[in-house]
Amino acid sequence: MKSSIKHWIFKLKYVVALAVFAVFLGFVGESSLVNRFAQQREISRLKEEIDEYNRKFAQDKKTLDALKHDPEAVKEVARSRYFMKTDNEDIFIVEDDE
Repeated sequence: MKSSIKHWIFKLKYVVALAVFAVFLGFVGESSLVNRFAQQREISRLKEEIDEYNRKFAQDKKTLDALKHDPEAVKEVARSRYFMKTDNEDIFIVEDDE
């Protein structure tokens, strides 16, 4: 009986070593697969955020160039963003109650 157990342990030592290695690789340590997937999700989210900021930057740059060269653009921005008006008009601001 004892020799058969030793025989099976001797035969399965590579399988046990492989299983321990797989567990270590998958769940333990800085470079585990679980951490890698979490880092990949974070990288993906940050790339999307960078793209959003780049789009916003391009739009703001376009608006800034228009403000520098076009007086009508200054009026449009003043009216839409800051609710400014000319002397001969009234502005009504309607807000939704939610």
